[in-house]
Amino acid sequence: MKKFTLKNLGKTVLALALALLTFGLLSCKKEKTEVQTVIVGTGSDMQLYCYLDEKGELAGYEIDVMKAIDELLPQYKFEFQTFDFKNILLALSAGKVDIGAHAYESNPERRKNYLFTEYGYNDFSKYIVVLKENTDVNSLKDLVGKTAQASTGSATGAILQHWNEDHPNEQINAILTSALTNEQVVAAMKNGTYDAFFTNIPSFNQIQKEYGNIFRLVEEPISTSAAYFIFNLDNPTLKADVDGALKKLIDSGELAKLAIKDLGSDTTKNINK
Repeated sequence: MKKFTLKNLGKTVLALALALLTFGLLSCKKEKTEVQTVIVGTGSDMQLYCYLDEKGELAGYEIDVMKAIDELLPQYKFEFQTFDFKNILLALSAGKVDIGAHAYESNPERRKNYLFTEYGYNDFSKYIVVLKENTDVNSLKDLVGKTAQASTGSATGAILQHWNEDHPNEQINAILTSALTNEQVVAAMKNGTYDAFFTNIPSFNQIQKEYGNIFRLVEEPISTSAAYFIFNLDNPTLKADVDGALKKLIDSGELAKLAIKDLGSDTTKNINK
């Protein structure tokens, strides 16, 4: 029988410690390998929502909400890739990104091709905007014979298209473009290229602040909607996990705080009621 000594005890303790350390390292390594990288497709030139700050880093409400969701989902690691707005859906369909995060509104065509979060995270109702001195335009019908700008693939672009299809003798000159900067929109409105454009209230307030209260917002929205994150049809697990995290942000009030910080007001009210 082996004689028990303090020296033997020390060796035993040391061996046990090394075994526990090795097991811990292996466990950590295994845990790290189980974290799934999720590519989030977003934009980089939409002020307030998804844009590059003075350091050249992505910032805005879309980014902050995605980061808050990521913190609640340790099984995922979110990485952002930027695209033109019209190309995010193409990248999503091609499997190049896993989540579309660019204030996507719901419509039947998109619902056929993508999964949407169960909860909206932002009121994205759209309004007609004209120059302040323009008092003639107070509804979509008042844009007949005039020129209105909308982004390619946007909900407002679809509204203009449907109007023209339904009113062959009352056409609106719809100009669909890639996403424009505030500077480009202001210049085009001032020189008469466009008679109107469409935006939401936070973006309207931002452009008014930047350019000296030169526009007027038509009071009645042309669409009442919310923004959602979108996923491929074959990715229901990721959607369900994001839904759970988003619900936590809503219930805790954290989503409202992010909206106030980034957009200047709580744009999350009533959108999920």
